[in-house]
Order: sequence, then C-alpha cells, then structure tokens
Amino acid sequence: MATGPERRVSPMAQRARRIAGFSLVLLIVAGVGHRYGMVETVAYFWILALVAGLALLALGLAAGGFWRLWLYGEKAGKASLAATVLAAIVLAPYAAGAYFVLRYPVLNDISTDLVEPPQFVLASARRSGAMNAIVPITREAAALQTEHYPDVSGRRYDASMSRVMNAAAAVIAARGWKPYARLPLEAEHGEVSIELEAPTLLVRFPADAVLRLTDEGASTFVDMRLNTRYAKHDLGDNARRIRAFMSDLDAEFARQSLEIIDIPASDEEEDPVD
Repeated sequence: MATGPERRVSPMAQRARRIAGFSLVLLIVAGVGHRYGMVETVAYFWILALVAGLALLALGLAAGGFWRLWLYGEKAGKASLAATVLAAIVLAPYAAGAYFVLRYPVLNDISTDLVEPPQFVLASARRSGAMNAIVPITREAAALQTEHYPDVSGRRYDASMSRVMNAAAAVIAARGWKPYARLPLEAEHGEVSIELEAPTLLVRFPADAVLRLTDEGASTFVDMRLNTRYAKHDLGDNARRIRAFMSDLDAEFARQSLEIIDIPASDEEEDPVD
C-alpha cells in the first residue's frame, strides 16, 4: 500500500520553541543572579530588554509556524504552541509592568509627610553613576502623590519612642532591610531618623528608606519615605510598600503591647484544707 510523502518538520516552529525556552531560562537565571548580588542592576535591565526581545521573536516565529502548518501542512503545531505558552509566561511580568506604567504616576520618591519629608543623609552619599539623585519633593510630585495615593500616611502611637522603636526594629528585621547605622533603641525623646537599604522582595531592586520617629510627649509619630535608586517610575511599588510597612508596624506594636501587660497576682488565699 502506497503512502504519501512524510510531513516536513517546520524549522521555524522548532526555532520558536528553543528561543522561547531560552528566554524563560535567561529570565529566571538573571533574576536569581540579581537577587543574590551576582548581576548588577544596570546589567539586569539590559538582560530584561534582551529577554523581552527574545520572547517577542519566539512569538513571531511561532505565528510563522502556525502559518506553515495551515498552508503547507508542516509539523509545527506542538512546537509553535509550546513556544507561544513559554513566551506568554515570559512576557506576563512585562504586561503587568506596562499596566502599572499606565495606571500610576511617574514617581519614584514617596513620603508620608509632603510638607516636611524625612531627609536622606547617608543614602544620598551612596548614590552614584546611573542611580537617581535624591532631590527635594517638588510641588508637582506632591500633588501627584496626593491625587493617586491619598491613603499613604504616617502613624501616631500613644506610647514612648522606645516602645515604637522596638516595634519598628522588629518589622525592619522581618523584611530583611539593613540600617545604615545602629538603631537607637534606647531613644526617649526628640526626633530620630533611621536610614535603611530597602530592596524589593522578589528580585531585590535597590531602594532607600528613611523612617522618622517624632516624640510628641504622650505619643510618638512615625513618618516614612521611600526612594528607588533606578528608573523614574516605581510602578506604584513605593506607595504599596509604605502602606504594607505601616500595617506591619501596627500589628507588631499591638503584639508587643499585649506582651508587656502585667497581670496582677491574685490576692485571694487558698481555703485551708480540713
């Protein structure tokens, strides 16, 4: 019994699958490398651009593979589908980033106090090269923040500065942030500013934070400012992280307050045993 010619395997679809797979591996390896300090941030941005280009190329080749399948009946369906899925996985973070760019204002310096923001001193001296310079928050930037992030605000606690400092230290440690100087845990009055290296959680994009505690007599007020080192747009991340920090500080302060409540011993004497 005669058989027809064997279907040709589509080289285009095979290339699409290989390129898409390589882009995914490169994205993961570069992210891990940046997280653990093996890849510098500027180089990481270039790698991200390369990864996006490879994923888009793979999508184009996959589309060509589907076209060859339809037109010439080449073996391209599985490879093109795999390339499309892999490329979509790679491009998903870029799509989310594009949404955030359109959704949030072009800001990279967010503060709970826009009239007298906490000041960076140590962090400013560490900025160099391609890093953003730390500059005063302009009226335009303050207006954008107020419009888009009206819920970014400080906290007032009816407690001494030392008690609030203890809670803040626990939150800082839990987040893996590194103070640029030793925390003054015994502070009792006045105003204290704590500057911190505050990278993002997943790939550790570098940023600097300053936490300001102000003694108000019977209470302590906490302000925070967060400034990214690279890029002019923080994708709304600084505001989200300030909100999260303040929520964690509320929870930690409440937890520590419960621990220091003294429960008085009972004055009742046991009944004598007959």
